[in-house]
Amino acid sequence: MKAIPTQARAKQKRSALISAGKVCFVEQGYDNTTAKTIASRAGVATGTFYQYFENKEDILCVIAQQRIEDLYQQVPSTTEFMSISKQANTTKDIFHYVLKLIYAFHEAEPELHQVLEHRKTLDPKLAEILKQGEILLDERVLHFVRSFNIENAEAVAFNLFAMAEGLVHRHVFGKPDQSKETTLELGASMLASYFEHL
Repeated sequence: MKAIPTQARAKQKRSALISAGKVCFVEQGYDNTTAKTIASRAGVATGTFYQYFENKEDILCVIAQQRIEDLYQQVPSTTEFMSISKQANTTKDIFHYVLKLIYAFHEAEPELHQVLEHRKTLDPKLAEILKQGEILLDERVLHFVRSFNIENAEAVAFNLFAMAEGLVHRHVFGKPDQSKETTLELGASMLASYFEHL
């Protein structure tokens, strides 16, 4: 990946290319997207694309990195989780909060998420970025679980994260027969029940 520019105008062009890249990958698919189509969508010359990115693989990796960073910023730290826990009436309320956050992330750009999921099987660099993102999120969940002095915290955190992600994926990307709110309510109840009966 090329260095991030520091000048305002250059940052603006790079940001426009990233936004255009997202649209192109979703609307045209990864294979049909080129540096030229991204640059055209952003309203800049193709040469400008190459000032900021090596190729379309590079810009997709940048997009993935930004998505991971955005989500990580939204996930509460252990201290914030404990603050939320004190305000919440039940453990279910905590899980409902977290599920809503994960759901909103996936719901915001579901087609782009699917492009990234598909491409990671073919692009080791992208796969590593997404893996590191999951590790960061796993660590946040693990810190939360450890704060309750639960035995085998690593396994519990892994299961909670996998169940929450699986539930959201099935609803956002599948053909759900129940509403989003019902899914979040039931999911929060199930996760809380699992957590409380360890």
